[in-house]
Amino acid sequence: MKSRQLEILLYLMERKKSTYAELAAQFEVSKKTIMRDIDKISAMGIPVYTQTGYKGGVFLASDYRFDKSFFTAEEIEDIILAFHIVQHLDPEAGKRSALKKLELLIPELTFLKEFDFTEYLKIELLQKPVTARTSVCKVINGGLDDEIFLDMTVDGKRYIAAPLYYILRSDRLYLYCVDENSFFTLKIEQISRCEKTTREFSRTDYLA
Repeated sequence: MKSRQLEILLYLMERKKSTYAELAAQFEVSKKTIMRDIDKISAMGIPVYTQTGYKGGVFLASDYRFDKSFFTAEEIEDIILAFHIVQHLDPEAGKRSALKKLELLIPELTFLKEFDFTEYLKIELLQKPVTARTSVCKVINGGLDDEIFLDMTVDGKRYIAAPLYYILRSDRLYLYCVDENSFFTLKIEQISRCEKTTREFSRTDYLA
């Protein structure tokens, strides 16, 4: 399940009902993309369904509950540790919001909000914080989720490339890409313009 599809599931868990138009506006993608996401969520066995007409929309079964066995205790601890590391890298990252969503999935995990690694873990990875929460990264994330080529400008040079994944190094955050000729990395902070194209790709074709 891709990150946006999980966000859609959480959104429906809170509201039970929405529409393609509302979801498209909420997640800033096309209705066609939302329709594909809903199809993929449904294919996973999650009881989400659609109904046409005046009172139609996208629904999640009222009795749906997230499978508590999805995460082991060890995996939950790993998630909390990951939240802590991300917040170190990006102080504005929504740790509390993410934990609230995890609590929504599994209500018994309310204790997670008070779980704190700072007493025995100090992180010294970067000289300054990095973030993947800029408007540029928002487009990149969409390209990663939808497997769409991006049209980018870096230091006045234009790149049309497929985004494969982020790379976090000791100095900054990079984007690993591929175009018609080669694989390469771009410094996120140097991308001045980033737009999605209509050209699709399959990540497995490049990372097999």
